[in-house]
Amino acid sequence: MIIDIGSNTVRMNLYQVKNENFSLLVSKKSAVGLASYVKKKVMLQEGIDALIECLLDFRRTAQLLNIDVIEAFATASLRNIKNTEEVLDQVATHCHIQIEILSGAQEGLISFDGALLGIHYADGMYMDTGGGSSEIVLYDQKRIGFVCSLPVGSLNLFNEYVDHIIPTKNEITAIQDRVKQELKSAEPSKGMFRVENLVVTGGSMRAIRELMVHLKMVDANRFVIKPEDLSQLIKLLSKDEKETIRLFLKVKADRVHTMFPGLLLIQSVAQYSRAKNIQVSTNGVREGYMIDKVLKHA
Repeated sequence: MIIDIGSNTVRMNLYQVKNENFSLLVSKKSAVGLASYVKKKVMLQEGIDALIECLLDFRRTAQLLNIDVIEAFATASLRNIKNTEEVLDQVATHCHIQIEILSGAQEGLISFDGALLGIHYADGMYMDTGGGSSEIVLYDQKRIGFVCSLPVGSLNLFNEYVDHIIPTKNEITAIQDRVKQELKSAEPSKGMFRVENLVVTGGSMRAIRELMVHLKMVDANRFVIKPEDLSQLIKLLSKDEKETIRLFLKVKADRVHTMFPGLLLIQSVAQYSRAKNIQVSTNGVREGYMIDKVLKHA
């Protein structure tokens, strides 16, 4: 069992392992929203309690299924707070689960490893969008060339810039400008982030694709979209706030507040990179963690 503790959701994946291969059997998630419990970079006890409650529920599932091995990791949700050790200690005491904290670079590398087998393009940019950060990997011939972590994700962009549920025109511009500024600051040299192919994974990207399928903007079997499709979607969703909220609730209710910021994040990266193709990857950090931290050490 792999538990991924993110800023927005905590997800449990149960895999069946045969030799060096594995397949997903059960997936369960809880929209804990840990980032909303952080004040002045300290996670409140209320947030720690919410995490413990979630992990205890996952642990009960493991016991019912006679699962002995539980591997848990956290990303920006716990690495960007001041009281990380306090959270880890309380979880260990109450849940008997040890959590590994991944750095931004580790997260990017592990996520890329998880997505590697399904990437269509030999070279380009890979991005894993989370609630509190986004990891960028530049690769050539499917080999990693550069890795960085941007301190922007769908949930913290929502918390910092959006007053209601759907961002206003000014809030949209502010989010797009912030993402482009983060990209500019992270770019090792001008033009390095210019790519033809962009591969994106993460809950936001999967939810956006599901939304586009619902709107018949893309075929249900299609996992490559064009950047202009995202720009068109932003215009469509900006027309009527109430209708957009209803749409989000119908398609992905647990992401009603983060879907639009996630869309703006991905569209801004696509625009900055001048990508011509965007592949939606269904694999990422959990699969990479299974490969790098479990199978390689079995």
